[in-house]
Amino acid sequence: MSRTLVAAAAALAVAVLLVLAGLVVHGDEPGPPLGAVLDGSDRHALDAAPLRRGPDPPPADPAVDLSDPAAVARAYLAAARSATPADHGHTRRDAVPYAAAGSPAAVGVVVLDPPPPGQVRTAAVTALDLVAATEDDRRRGYRATVAMSTGPVTATTAYVVLARQPDGRWLVVVDAPDLLEGDD
Repeated sequence: MSRTLVAAAAALAVAVLLVLAGLVVHGDEPGPPLGAVLDGSDRHALDAAPLRRGPDPPPADPAVDLSDPAAVARAYLAAARSATPADHGHTRRDAVPYAAAGSPAAVGVVVLDPPPPGQVRTAAVTALDLVAATEDDRRRGYRATVAMSTGPVTATTAYVVLARQPDGRWLVVVDAPDLLEGDD
């Protein structure tokens, strides 16, 4: 057996033992289970900073054909994933023109890691694959690969669901990093 394989097996064994030890030590303690969601009083106790609504969004880019769901998905994701230092503590609302009113996508995107002062994060969709569509073709889901650049370029995966509006436009109704329950 190679040294690398032995080292990997030993590291895995140590990790399993640490997890099991953590379950034994913390298993009988009072309080919420591991992974529980914080309620309002918990967040207040932690003195969480309030999140504010970002500035009004710019109008939709007139070059984006709102009757083309792939074009809308690309425009939405590029606008939603881009960020400036001023987005810290605010929702980024630049993607709102491509989102259906009343949907979670229309609220704006929470910017958890704004770029440092003097820098801007830009996003571009490098791949967009249709993964689901309703039989009546009123909703479509896409898997997107998004390249972001603030310095080094990184890629993430996003899943977006678009709904056709009565006027023929396609607008985003869901934006998620993973498949939603029932989507697989």
